[in-house]
Amino acid sequence: MGNGITEPKLAITDDNTPVVVKTYNGPEGLLVLFNEYLCYRLAILIDIPMSKSGICLLDEDTTVYNGCITPNHYGYGFYSTYLNKSVTLIDTIISRIKNKEIFKQILLFDHIIFNTDRNPGNLLVQYYKNNINLQVIDHSHVFVNQAIWDANCLMRAMQEKIILALVFSMKIEFFMECSFETCPFIKKILMN
Repeated sequence: MGNGITEPKLAITDDNTPVVVKTYNGPEGLLVLFNEYLCYRLAILIDIPMSKSGICLLDEDTTVYNGCITPNHYGYGFYSTYLNKSVTLIDTIISRIKNKEIFKQILLFDHIIFNTDRNPGNLLVQYYKNNINLQVIDHSHVFVNQAIWDANCLMRAMQEKIILALVFSMKIEFFMECSFETCPFIKKILMN
């Protein structure tokens, strides 16, 4: 915790589950909460592995472990269940990951949501004995204008996407049918 411009908080739910929370009136505004929630719902629809997440309510009774929240932060927030026994993605663990096939889906998902902020710090590898799986976090800065978009920006982006749809679908088709010879980085990920 402590990483990130959104200043996420480590908190405890009413049923004593540790969660990471992005707060109401956080440093990046309210749109990051919407971005997080929408991307979580989309990820679940297309089987992108993420920890259980959702909307929470923060108030004076909320237990926060890293930093305090003020009454200005009370209200709705976005939570993700804290991933125990997890580390950020590093080259040396790629060969042990059980769900390596998900890398292609994550790349496609990030392209669809305009996520230019994917990095090893928001690709978490969770360890449970011999079950080592990749999960994604952090979708606060997605879409064309990240945390400062409005309805006009969204409409303009959707119109541009319609124009680019044919080109995009050709790229997706190539990507999904990509062979190891044409995409050596995919081979490295999937063969390790």
